[in-house]
Amino acid sequence: MSIVPNVTQAGSPRQRVAAAVEIYLNDGQLELPVMPRVAQKVFTLTNDPEADVSDLSKLVHDDQSIASHVLRIANSAAYGGGEAIVSLKQAVTRLGMDLLGDIAIAVSIQSDIFNAPGFDVEIQRLLRHALAAGAYGKKIARKRRRNVEGQFLCGLMHSIGKPIALQLVAKTMEITKLSLEKSDIGIITNALSPQIAAKVVKDWKLPKQLQITTQHYRSYDSAPSFKDESAATYLSQLLANWIMFPTRYDASKLQEDPAFEYLNFYPDDVEDLLGQKDEVKAVVAAMEL
Repeated sequence: MSIVPNVTQAGSPRQRVAAAVEIYLNDGQLELPVMPRVAQKVFTLTNDPEADVSDLSKLVHDDQSIASHVLRIANSAAYGGGEAIVSLKQAVTRLGMDLLGDIAIAVSIQSDIFNAPGFDVEIQRLLRHALAAGAYGKKIARKRRRNVEGQFLCGLMHSIGKPIALQLVAKTMEITKLSLEKSDIGIITNALSPQIAAKVVKDWKLPKQLQITTQHYRSYDSAPSFKDESAATYLSQLLANWIMFPTRYDASKLQEDPAFEYLNFYPDDVEDLLGQKDEVKAVVAAMEL
């Protein structure tokens, strides 16, 4: 694979790698990942009004890796109902179609998307944050009496551009023979992730709600549609930040965020959400591979 001369010979290493990623993307030397097969089929099934839990059960059963993780998650502290589950049929009965779909998607994207050799620590942090945002998305939706599964996926997928950007930066460093400090890699990843996410959610043909919330959660009040869902996604990732980096966030200040008022949350509602931190952590621990 050729190296673009102007990119690799001018500017700081960080500038050269950042420029190379964009050039290689545009000329086809780097490709964005396709949606994982199982996740793609789960999205299709869960958006098909004629599909039922048996269709989803068969899909999960046919992938032994995902089936084993579903069994483990169904028996976890976050989802267990007391009696041990020993078969996928029992797991499906306990979890239901919506939750089974969430778990299958979460497991599927972990293997294929949240994967960048050499950056295990960074990927783990991104994954835990995404899972926490998904779990908090459910809590927020339940408070608002909205679709909890849809909001889980909004939280889970909100930062999908970051692990993909990290993969692309790692590949570009290999191509250009340039090495960077972890801090510089983080800066490039954060800068590139919004445009990568915008392209990925369209290429993957994700449901419109996911496309909008992924691109507009930080500016939810100006989103073209799904404004409330975008605001809920913003809050879910904010609360995930608080869990992941507690020393950076003051809980009392967190409660003053305008998004809570935008969604008509009362102070008691906000305190209740903050009080569910341990439940969210349990979900993250259960779903992390």
